[in-house]
Amino acid sequence: MDDVTKRLYIAAHLARATDALATARDNVAHGHWRGAVNRAYDAVFHAASAALLQRAIERARHAGVQAAFGAFLVRPGLIEPAFGQMYSRVRQAREMQDYDVTAVALTLAETERLVRDAERFVARLDSYVRQVGMT
Repeated sequence: MDDVTKRLYIAAHLARATDALATARDNVAHGHWRGAVNRAYDAVFHAASAALLQRAIERARHAGVQAAFGAFLVRPGLIEPAFGQMYSRVRQAREMQDYDVTAVALTLAETERLVRDAERFVARLDSYVRQVGMT
């Protein structure tokens, strides 16, 4: 992938992350907590995909993006370990809320924490991508 195309894809991933965060906040405001968690995770996924693409790493599956995020960004020290933990927390909550019909619904406080984690995650990865000059 040439540099111009890479920049376009990175910008598209970051735009999707920003949009997903806005939707997550709207969902919280309207009491749609499962939807908020789903959108928070989508924001994390797209922000991680953008940061990985900056390093010419692409993964098609959610598990692959999370594994690559840890291997290529957290382990080498480019992104702080706390963000790997946030990724895990938000993904786990999303999978439980989306796929486990017997899962106990999250509280407002738990949902707000996950959305805040996603906001911090997106802000950190946006900063990283800008720092390395890809946006």
